[in-house]
Amino acid sequence: MRTVSIDIGSTWTKGAVFDVGSDNRLTLVNYTLSPTTPHHLAEGFFTVLNDVLNVKDARPLLQSGEINLNYSSSAKGGLAVAALGLVPSITLESAKVTAHSAGAKVSQHFAYKLNKSDIKALENSPPDILLFTGGTDGGDVGYGIYNAKLLAESNLDCAIIYAGNRDIQDDIREILGHKDLTVTGNVLPSLDAPDPIQARKAICDIFLSKIVKGNGLDIIIDQTEAQPRPTPYSVFEFPHHIRNYVPGWDQFLLIDMGGATTDVYSACYNDLLPDTILHGIPEPTIKRTVEGDLGMRVSALIAGEAGNTLAHHYFSGDQRQMDAFYQYLKHINTYPDYLPTSGDEKIFDQLLAGICVGLATERHAGTKKQVCTSAGTVDLQIGRDLSRVRKVIGSGGWLPRSPDFDIQRWLKYRKLDQQGKQVLLPNEFEYYRDSQGLFPLLANVACRFPEMAAQTGVQILTR
Repeated sequence: MRTVSIDIGSTWTKGAVFDVGSDNRLTLVNYTLSPTTPHHLAEGFFTVLNDVLNVKDARPLLQSGEINLNYSSSAKGGLAVAALGLVPSITLESAKVTAHSAGAKVSQHFAYKLNKSDIKALENSPPDILLFTGGTDGGDVGYGIYNAKLLAESNLDCAIIYAGNRDIQDDIREILGHKDLTVTGNVLPSLDAPDPIQARKAICDIFLSKIVKGNGLDIIIDQTEAQPRPTPYSVFEFPHHIRNYVPGWDQFLLIDMGGATTDVYSACYNDLLPDTILHGIPEPTIKRTVEGDLGMRVSALIAGEAGNTLAHHYFSGDQRQMDAFYQYLKHINTYPDYLPTSGDEKIFDQLLAGICVGLATERHAGTKKQVCTSAGTVDLQIGRDLSRVRKVIGSGGWLPRSPDFDIQRWLKYRKLDQQGKQVLLPNEFEYYRDSQGLFPLLANVACRFPEMAAQTGVQILTR
């Protein structure tokens, strides 16, 4: 039997066909890609589907069941979620984790009571979804009611998911009933038991309903009788399968660096070292973060600005080189398809990649600092400790094609952050590249064949 996987990206539509062997192995048979056709997504999709199967019309093969199809789409460019919580390190953090795990990017975030400036910011730059959380079940209700009333009076026109204290669900329905409202279970019903599943499903449902409105995707669904998955959510599930089915891969870091964002995934245990206290909520075994200001092309200029200190140190303060670097960033930001030609431009790309890797992983990782208590000095940890992770994967567009990139230099470019806290990133690790660019496609196949897709994913990695 053969299975086909297609990913409709913002720039490229990629496809692969795999043989599903009786020995529980997937064998790559063919791979192809074609420019995404944003005016009509079905054109690029069926071009790739036919090409990868070497036929004029693949639809009869799908209808007969001879070939099964798995596909994903991020052609809309990602779903922007504004997260609203109560305490920043508790319910707001739960909202962020929920949004990221559903394949969305957090465009704005707010804690405690909203004010007029917050409402104006939401109205001026409306997200696709407002994820409204706050309060454990049986906990505070005042903030939720107050914020709901402000939102009800606003001109904000976006989907709202309420996933906070269940005690005020009926009040929220009454106050925000005239808005596009969905009510789900609380993302944090109790402090020690985060439960993002219902809210995450609601985000995915809205994501798909908005993508389907994209030109031609409804035709793909109609002619293939198959639903797409959001690409980021599909990739988020893949580390779960690797962790579950591949021995020795229970802890690892996956860096997916694209032209617009750098997504970081980590699989790790949440065990605390001796004399360490965790501040905040326990994090999930698999965590995803999205950095919308760190990318190799579309976000190049703002990435360079975010990494100005790193660039200054890299060039030892040489202003001429700094100026040339930022001129290059302006150029590739305007022409995202541009590839470096000169030696200097290749150096600039290496630096830009280092900035993206360094800042994205630092933001993803937890931190630790010493505090004094009545029982003596202890380490206060916020977030996850990745210092014991020994495997790192580079995926996306640039990292897989760059065997000479010195990721060891950039992954932990400093031991302490700006507040003097220890950054809990890997100290020693083995680096692997998804050199064939198959991870998003294998992530789709994992919907049907999770064990085979996970094992194949690790087998194709390049050291």
